[in-house]
Amino acid sequence: MFKLTPLTAAILVIVSAQALADDSVSTQNQFGDTNIANVKQTAAPLSTATQNQSGTGNDAASVQDNATSTIEQNQSGNYNAGYAEQLFENNSSIIQNQSGDTNISHASQSIGVGGGQILQQQEGTGNFSFIYQDSQENSTGKTYQYGDSNEANIEQIQVGTANNAVIIQYGTANYATAEQINHMNGQIDINQSGGTNYAYGDQRNGEGGNLTINQYGDGNGSEVWQDTQVASKTTIDQNGQTNEAIVDQSFGDHNVAQVIQVGDLNAIYADQFESMGSTVTLNQQGIGNIHFTYQTGTDHVLNATSTGNDNKVYASNWKGPATQMGGQFGTNQRATVNQNGNGNVANFTQKNAGHIMTTNQTGYGNKTTVTQADSYNELYFDQNGTDNILIADQRGTNNLAQGSSTGTHNTTDVNQEGSGNQAFTTQLYGEDNMITIKQADTMNVAYVTQGGTGNIASVDQSGMTQTANVQQFGSANSATVLQK
Repeated sequence: MFKLTPLTAAILVIVSAQALADDSVSTQNQFGDTNIANVKQTAAPLSTATQNQSGTGNDAASVQDNATSTIEQNQSGNYNAGYAEQLFENNSSIIQNQSGDTNISHASQSIGVGGGQILQQQEGTGNFSFIYQDSQENSTGKTYQYGDSNEANIEQIQVGTANNAVIIQYGTANYATAEQINHMNGQIDINQSGGTNYAYGDQRNGEGGNLTINQYGDGNGSEVWQDTQVASKTTIDQNGQTNEAIVDQSFGDHNVAQVIQVGDLNAIYADQFESMGSTVTLNQQGIGNIHFTYQTGTDHVLNATSTGNDNKVYASNWKGPATQMGGQFGTNQRATVNQNGNGNVANFTQKNAGHIMTTNQTGYGNKTTVTQADSYNELYFDQNGTDNILIADQRGTNNLAQGSSTGTHNTTDVNQEGSGNQAFTTQLYGEDNMITIKQADTMNVAYVTQGGTGNIASVDQSGMTQTANVQQFGSANSATVLQK
C-alpha cells in the first residue's frame, strides 16, 4: 500500500487549491474508516485532481508538478491503493478506477512532452496495474482487469511519439506486459481470458508496428519482440491449454507474422531476424504440435498449417533437433507446408535465391526433408497414408521435382544438381515401394510410376537432355536406369 501523510478525520470532504499556482483545483471525498489521501500540485495552472474513496483503509495520492493536467482516482472497496504522478507534462491525464479488495494501481508520466493519456480500471480482488510513460508525446496506456490476482504492466519510455498500448484481462492470475521503448507510432494490444496466461509484447527502436496477442484458456504463454522495425505486424491467437508462441522480429522492415493455435500443448517459435518484408503464417490445431521456423534475408514467405496431434515443422537454425536444423536464408524464398493427421514431420532449408517448396502430408507418421540451394529450384510433393518418406536435395538452377506418394512405408529420394533438370514421381498405391532419382548437368528428365508392394526404381542421369521413363506395378519389381 502507498503510505501517505494520514489525515486526522475519518471522513474527509475537501475542496481546495493545494498548490503554489493559480487555477489548480483538488477535490477529495472519502467515506469509511482510516482512509488516506494526499494531493500536491505545484506551478500547475488549470490542473485538477479528483480522488473519491469509499470503503475501509483506501490509500490515494496524486502529484502534479509544473503541468497542466488532470488526475482522477476512484476507489470503492477495502484496502485499495492508488498512486498517480505527472511531472513536467502538459495536457496529460490519468484516470484510475478500482472496485473490489486489495487492488493496486500506479501511474506515472515523468519528464515528458505532454498529451499523454493513462487509464487503469480494475474490478475484483488482488489485481495489480502499473503504467509508466516517460519522455512521450501523445502516447496512451490503458489497462482493464476483471477478476482476481491479475497483473498488467505498461511501460512507454525514452523519446517516443503517439504510442498506444492496451491490456485487457479477464479471469485469474493472468500476467501481461507491454513495452515500447524509443519507439514512435507503435500499437500493442493484449487480450487474455482464463487463468495463469502469460503475455509479453515489446517494440523498440523503430517506427510504426502493430503487435496483438489474444489468449483464451489456461496456462498459455506468448512473447513478441519487434526491434528496429518499420511498420511490422505480429498477431498471435491462442485458444486452449498450455500453448506457447514466441515471435522475434528484429532489425528489419515490413515483416508480418501471424500465429494461430487452437488446442493444447502446441508450441511455435518464429524468428524473422534481419529480414526485410518477410511473411510467416503458422496455424496449428490439435495437441502437441510444434513449429520452429527461422527467416533471415529479404522477402521470404512461409505458410505452415498442422491439424491433428504431434505434427512437427522444423525450419530453424537454432531451435529443434540437431539433426533437423533448417530455415529460410537469402532472398525471395517460398515455402508452404500442410499437415493433416498425427505424427507427421516436415524439415526444410532454403538458401540463396528464389526457391519454391510446397508439401502436403495427410495421414500418420509421414516425413519430409527438403534442402534447396543456389537459385530458382522448385519442389511440389504430396504424401497420403502412413510412414511415407520424402528426401529431396536440390542444388543448381531451375531444377524441378514433383510427385506424390500414397500408401504405407513408401520412400522417394530425389537429388538434383545442375540446371533445368526435372523429376516426376508417383507412388499410386501399396507399400514398401522405393524411388531414387539422381540428376546432374543439364535438362535431364525422369518419370517414375509405382503401384504395388516392394518395388524399387533407380534413375541416375548426367549429361544433357537425357530422358527416362519407368513404370512398375505388382510386387518386388526392380529397375535401374543409368544415363551418361
